[in-house]
Order: sequence, then structure tokens, then C-alpha cells
Amino acid sequence: MSRKQLDEVIPFLSHKSRGDVKAIAIDYVTGLTGTSEGRTLLCSRDVYLEAVAGLLQDDIQSISKQAYKALVNLTAEDLVCPKLLSLKTKPNLLQELMKYVCNPESELADEACMLLSNLSRPLDCAKKMVEVIQKEKETLGFDKLIQVFCTEGYNPKAKLHHLGPFLCNLTQIPEARQFILNKDGCVIQRLLPYTQYPESVVRRRGIVATLKNCSFETDNHQWLLSPQVDLLPHLLLPLAGPEEFDEEDNDKLPVELQYLEPTKTREPEPDIRVMLIEAVHQLCATKEGREYLKDKNAYIILRELHNCEKNEAVIEACEDVVSILIGDEPAPEHANLKEVEIPADIQEKLNKASRVAKDAGGDAKDG
Repeated sequence: MSRKQLDEVIPFLSHKSRGDVKAIAIDYVTGLTGTSEGRTLLCSRDVYLEAVAGLLQDDIQSISKQAYKALVNLTAEDLVCPKLLSLKTKPNLLQELMKYVCNPESELADEACMLLSNLSRPLDCAKKMVEVIQKEKETLGFDKLIQVFCTEGYNPKAKLHHLGPFLCNLTQIPEARQFILNKDGCVIQRLLPYTQYPESVVRRRGIVATLKNCSFETDNHQWLLSPQVDLLPHLLLPLAGPEEFDEEDNDKLPVELQYLEPTKTREPEPDIRVMLIEAVHQLCATKEGREYLKDKNAYIILRELHNCEKNEAVIEACEDVVSILIGDEPAPEHANLKEVEIPADIQEKLNKASRVAKDAGGDAKDG
């Protein structure tokens, strides 16, 4: 479709258009989002995005659903997200989406969650969202988001699984991590059970990624490993299989990992296994963390995982942690591994690995 042809279709996306005409127009525009050429065309002018965004709250639900589908597909491209958040006709789009998700009667809340998840991927957009959440904390704050996410059956018409990756994206921002790690808020403790949530890989992946992001806050490691949070078993249990250990090894493990059932299975998604291991890796940053992991025999869980693992990324992540756990302690001046100066060529390799891990999460797409 040419720009001229699209210009002829856009007026029919108006609220004033007849329902049947509007439905045909939005179906056609949504179809364009299925090709790279169509997405490029739709993103070339704000007026196109404004027309689609204007139908998110249309009186006809099927039309609203198609508008969500179109925007979810478009925002799979990071460059589109800031444009959508800067539309002059939709200055409060974030607030509208979050209010809609937090309404237990919203019928398209899952579609809104997917859109929020995509919109929050770029760092600048995540920062803008955190600012909005902090500004309107009485109605749209982190407390409300956590309540919505953790309340089973909060919305009978929606699963809300994509709030998981949305929370993960928000924790790119320090203020969001600070909220999750608030020692008086009992927030991270409410998220831990979702590292093993068979009903949704999306929710599971989002929360594991959230925990990984929070594990970069070294100052909180002692608290995270303490009985108040007890993070380690929640990271190791999805990595554990049905292997039996001798009594001495078994007794050293956290209670949750002792005498597992013969039917115990590991996390099936390789990218989630990688993120779990990377979170454990972060907990090795300090001498206290390394000693705790050694005392809790984390090594044997990773050893058995390594023995049966086929995915190269998981194997490499596993070997990185094992080398720390079985290696000699560094010199006292290098006890905090995050403070050790890393050569530029090694840092570039680490950055590349980090980008690969981030891409493994993928975008929400509505096919």
C-alpha cells in the first residue's frame, strides 16, 4: 500500500465513522502490521499512530481489540515506542493503559498488558513509565501493580501474564529496583513463587528476569540471602532435577532442595535457565555471597545441570558460576568481583553476551 492509499483509509478510523466501515478500516491497517513494509509505513507519520491509538477505547470491543493488536505488533520495534508515547492526541496514554489494566472488569486487559510490556522495553520509555508510576502512586503506584499481578483471578476476563515482563522492564530503572527491594515492603517475597509457575512461561520469564535485574544490587545481597527473603532456593529449585545425592551432600542443601521427587523436572526454557544461573552468578560477587553459596552446596545443583545440559548458552553460564564456586578465593583487595577492573576486550565480550540474553526474552506479539 502506498502512503496515498493509506491516507485515504485513515479518515475511516474516526470515532464518527460507521461501525462496519471502521471495522473494515482497522482490520486493513492491522493487516499492514504483519509486514516490515507496512509497519514502516504506519510509523512514518504520527497521524497514522494517532488514528490507531484513538480506537483503543472504541465503543465496539472488536475494533478496540484490533487497535491493540496493531499497536502491539508495531511496538515490537523499539524505535516505535517513544513515538507512541509522544503523540499529541494521546498525552496520557500510559496512565490510560495502566488504569485499564488495574480495572478488574477490563475485558481487554491482556492486550493492554502486552502493549505496556512492549512500550517499556526501551530504557528511556521505562524511565518515563517509572516517573508516571511514582507521580500517581496513589492510584497507579507500584503497590497497585504488584497487587494486580499477585492476586489470582484479579480479573476474571484476563490472565495478566504480561505484567511479568512489564515489571522486568521497569526494573531496568534503579527506582523500580529500589521498590522491589524495599526491606519493609515484602514485595520481592511475593514474586518468588513465580520462578516456578507452570501456567505461564511469559509470567515465569518476566519474574526471573526481574529477580536477575535486582540481583545486580550488590548492597542487598546479604538481605536477599537471609531468611527474610531466602532467594537462593527459588533460583536453584527450577535448575534441579531428580538426581539423588549422598546424605552428606544432601544435608548441606537448602531444605527446599533436599530429597526431591523422582519426577522432578527442570525449567524447560533455556533462556530462563540462563537467567536463573546469571542471578546466582551475581550473588557470587561478594566474599560473603560466595561463602553462603558454597555452604549451601549450590555447586552440586549446577554440576548435575551441567552434566545433562544440551544448550550451549546454559552450559557456558553454568561453567562461569562453577569456576567461581570451586576456585580459590581472590586476593582480599579483589574480594568484591564487581570492583575488579576488567580489560576492554573482555568487557566487550560480556556486553555481547548480555545483549544476546536480553534478546532471548523476545517481544509481545499479537498474531
